[in-house]
Amino acid sequence: MGAAIILVVEDEFLIRFLLADALRQRGYDVIEAVSADEGMDVLVSGQEVDLIITDVQTPGRLDGMDLTTYSKRSNPCRPVIVCSGHLSAEASHPADVFFAKPYFEAAIIDAAEKLIGTPCQSQSQDRTAS
Repeated sequence: MGAAIILVVEDEFLIRFLLADALRQRGYDVIEAVSADEGMDVLVSGQEVDLIITDVQTPGRLDGMDLTTYSKRSNPCRPVIVCSGHLSAEASHPADVFFAKPYFEAAIIDAAEKLIGTPCQSQSQDRTAS
């Protein structure tokens, strides 16, 4: 099994690029989506996703909380990190972790590692399990 797959949903190009790049540098595989609608397309396609990091306000019919709710209903064990400049932590339920914008990429990466492990940990666990 390869590195964990993280779906990053963010409509602001620079924020999405920096976060996705930082995650890739840590060894994660990253799927980028500009909107919650695109993120939903990834989930319903059957593509494996180990963690979702989503902004709340994105263009389109759905928002990040719709995506979070769908993800938790379809796969309650898949962690979701919600980021927003307009939402409170209390309103981010059922997300596993909430970050107010602006945030530091290092904080997101730290949360991701706590939720799904580092890519090296995941690979070594896979090797010892066989």
